[in-house]
Amino acid sequence: MDELAPGRRVVVRYALAPGDDHSTSDALGVVESADESSVVIGTKRGPVRIARDRILLVHEVPPAPTRTGRTHEIVSAVDLRRISAAAWLPSDVSWLHAENLRNESDDSAEVGLLQKGWLLRSSESATRRAGSALPVTASGLGWAETLDAVEAWYSARQRPSIVQIFSADDSTTLAPECEGLGPLLAERGYTPSNTVLLLTGATAEAAAGAHSPAEAAAPGLSIDVTEAPSELHYAAWSSERELGSPESFRELVEADSPCQFVTAWATHPDGSRTMVATCRVVERSKWGVLTNLVTRPDLRRRGAGRSVVRAAAALLAQRGVRSYLVDIEADNAASLGLFTALGAGVRHRSWYARQG
Repeated sequence: MDELAPGRRVVVRYALAPGDDHSTSDALGVVESADESSVVIGTKRGPVRIARDRILLVHEVPPAPTRTGRTHEIVSAVDLRRISAAAWLPSDVSWLHAENLRNESDDSAEVGLLQKGWLLRSSESATRRAGSALPVTASGLGWAETLDAVEAWYSARQRPSIVQIFSADDSTTLAPECEGLGPLLAERGYTPSNTVLLLTGATAEAAAGAHSPAEAAAPGLSIDVTEAPSELHYAAWSSERELGSPESFRELVEADSPCQFVTAWATHPDGSRTMVATCRVVERSKWGVLTNLVTRPDLRRRGAGRSVVRAAAALLAQRGVRSYLVDIEADNAASLGLFTALGAGVRHRSWYARQG
């Protein structure tokens, strides 16, 4: 995992002069851009460019808290959306910002895309998160001009324009990052999806006493943690919903690192095993992101889903990750009940507004 990848929040200790390890300074902020010779850290004082040969130490840190409270309750909605997006990124992405547009128009400039503005994502899979535009910061263009650029970007890919909008809390009031979009989307014929809830929780609380994934198994089950999914995993996911392009879906599922798959198995008297539940676990910005949770329909309400979530939380807690998040459809009562029973709470809501 590249700790200096754009979008990560880090603290970097660096030498003030080449070869001088005694005179140092620290830069705390989000990596805005990085190339072979230097990185740019967006700090409270403004952007700081650091030569790579002067870097002494890099440490990734969680998003900045917005108030006092428990770790998983004090991060802003937009930072939670950043973390969620980072755990489910297709290969075709771009950042829409006025500075990027200026850089692209300058043929002599070799400047990497700045990690600010709107995150544009396109995938042949059927997942909306990987095929929608996400407002992260102001684009520098204005609401209407921004939406024009979004529509042009998706039109060039012959894909529908979809915008993921979200609230700042558990309400229907849009967050500041997308508050100007409501009337504009309606005017242009966008239709919002059903509500998706983002829940956060403490890994230690969700583990519910399990100190390792194996300890989370309900009676009659065993837990495996693997680095890659099997064909059984893909069969389970495809039985739950339409996946779109299988190749694009595989790319999404397997692209991240560290990325692991927690699976609950039932062992039969003849020694054979049946997969009964599984989920995907990704670590981003010192947060755990849980996706792709699925339980066999005929074995639900028997503790398999709970075992997998507890095991995933125990796995994260073992690595020192204190908080996790999960996106759940508002009408998925079973999943909502599972996570709330393990201490998670709704932090904000989101919708996918699709044109046409």
